[in-house]
Amino acid sequence: MSASHTHLTAFMIKSMRIANKFVALSLGTTMLWSCSSDKQEEGTDQQEGQSALTEQSTLPSKSQEFFQSLPSPIHISRIFQRAGLKYLSGYTNPADNATKYMSPHSRSINMGVYTTDLAYCTFSDQTQEAITYFKAVKTLTDGLNMSSIFENTNLVPRFEVNIGNKDSLIMLMSDLSMESDILLKQTSRLDVAYLSFAGAWTESMYIATQILKKSKNPELTKRVADQQGSLEKLIVLLQDYQDKKEFSSLISSLSEIKVTFEKINSGNGEEDFGTLTSQIETLRNKLTSEI
Repeated sequence: MSASHTHLTAFMIKSMRIANKFVALSLGTTMLWSCSSDKQEEGTDQQEGQSALTEQSTLPSKSQEFFQSLPSPIHISRIFQRAGLKYLSGYTNPADNATKYMSPHSRSINMGVYTTDLAYCTFSDQTQEAITYFKAVKTLTDGLNMSSIFENTNLVPRFEVNIGNKDSLIMLMSDLSMESDILLKQTSRLDVAYLSFAGAWTESMYIATQILKKSKNPELTKRVADQQGSLEKLIVLLQDYQDKKEFSSLISSLSEIKVTFEKINSGNGEEDFGTLTSQIETLRNKLTSEI
C-alpha cells in the first residue's frame, strides 16, 4: 500500500469517526424519524452521543437537550431526500447574498440557511453549487468571529479536493457542523446556535414545501409534518432571548407556524398544509432579506 493511499485511508477513518460523533450528538431522539433500515447503526451512534454529551455536562440542561436531540441540517436533508425530495434550481438563497448580512442576528440566521442549502446541493450531487455555499458559510462564520473553524481544519481546500465524492463531502459537512457546535458551546454563544438552527430549519421546510407545491409526494408531506416536534423545542429555547426584539418577532412567526402544524397533525386537510407553506415562505423570505 502506498504512503498516499495509507494517508487517505487514515483521513477517511478519522472523518468517519468525527461525523459519527457529531451525528450522534446532534440527533438524539430524532433518529427515530429515519428509515427503519438504519435502526441498528443509529442505536450505536446514540450510545456514542450519550458518552459525548457526558463530556459536555457543564452545559445547562436545556442547552444539552438542544445539542442532543434537535436534528442537524444534514439529517433533515437526508430525511427529505429519502422521502423523495428532488433537486430543483432556484429555491436556495443565492450565495452572493452572504456578504450583505451585516448584523450578528442576520449572520447567525443565514449561517443556518446556507448550511441547509449546502446539504441540499451536496445530497443532490450539485457539487459546484455546493462549493459556493460552503464558501458562503465561511463568509458568515468569519463575520461571527468563528473563522478558527476553517483555519484549524483546512475545510475549504479539503472540500474542493473532494468535489465529486459525495460521501467525503457529507463527512466534511459533519466536520464543519461539529466544529461549529464545539466552538459555540465553548464560547457560550448559544444565541448564535439557536438562531442558526432556526435558519436551517426554516430553509429546510421552505425547500420541501415549495417542491410539494409543484408535485405531490405523500411520504415527503409526512416527513414535513413530523418536524412539529423540533419546532416546539426550538421555540422553547428561543424564549430565553424573547426580550430582544429580533427574537420576539421570530418566536411570534414560529409560534403561528406551530399552530398550523397542530391542525395538520390533528387530521385536517390540504388547506392547512397550504397555510403552512405560505407561512414558511413568508418567514423564510423575511429572514433572508434582513441585513
